[in-house]
Amino acid sequence: MPASTAKTTTHRTVLKGFGLDGERPPGVSRLNRWHRHPQGQLIYIAAGHFHIRTDFGAWLLPPKRAVWIPPDLMHWGELKGVRTGSNILLAPAYCATLPDRPQVLSVGALFEALIERVAAWRTETAASQEDERVVAVLIDEIRAARHEPLHLPMPSDKRLLKMTELVLSEPGREHSLETLSSMAGLSMRTARRLFAASVGMTLSEWRQQARLMRAVEMLSEGESVSTIADALGYASPSNFIAMFRTAFGVTPGKYVGIGRTSA
Repeated sequence: MPASTAKTTTHRTVLKGFGLDGERPPGVSRLNRWHRHPQGQLIYIAAGHFHIRTDFGAWLLPPKRAVWIPPDLMHWGELKGVRTGSNILLAPAYCATLPDRPQVLSVGALFEALIERVAAWRTETAASQEDERVVAVLIDEIRAARHEPLHLPMPSDKRLLKMTELVLSEPGREHSLETLSSMAGLSMRTARRLFAASVGMTLSEWRQQARLMRAVEMLSEGESVSTIADALGYASPSNFIAMFRTAFGVTPGKYVGIGRTSA
């Protein structure tokens, strides 16, 4: 266990550093531009959603989940509809055994209680041996939490980024590989090869993941299943529900509602 001199900086309720306060209207978004911090960061939100972007991927944090961001990772974040939550900065000494890439995490009852407890601290260090033990259990919970499939890998090649940007701007349209590769100045064969090598999946798989993440975002905004299915190009709401259940293990209606897993 790290020595008690290792700092644990916490921010509660207003997510200080993101410029939010309790009076901000739920629909207003806030963009925190590219930055990094030496500490690891754990963020939990009760409503709305939070986009995180790095050079190599994007993550979506929906309500009643947490996201882990490792130390010294250049990233930006955008909050929408987030009025309350918890933001915990863990000193590097506490982060050695934690993931080295962002992770969206399910939050059980114990995990949630630990987040609330640590986020309420008003000192920059674990002030007692009891606090040290609490931090140790919090770290165990971060390691053990189920990872939510809310990561979208992003290519670094600017030509491929043109392709992904078009798909993201119109997730409900079936842009063909021929159309996308031509726009990017690539042959279909080259585009297919470069895309798979860059993101680890085919364009079709990537588009499906982008649609699922957009669906979770729309669910967190209160949109109906039928509206989401239509916006994202599914043949019917039942087709969308089936695809969602395959990815997340529950129906769309239950996903945002349950939020918290059992301890």
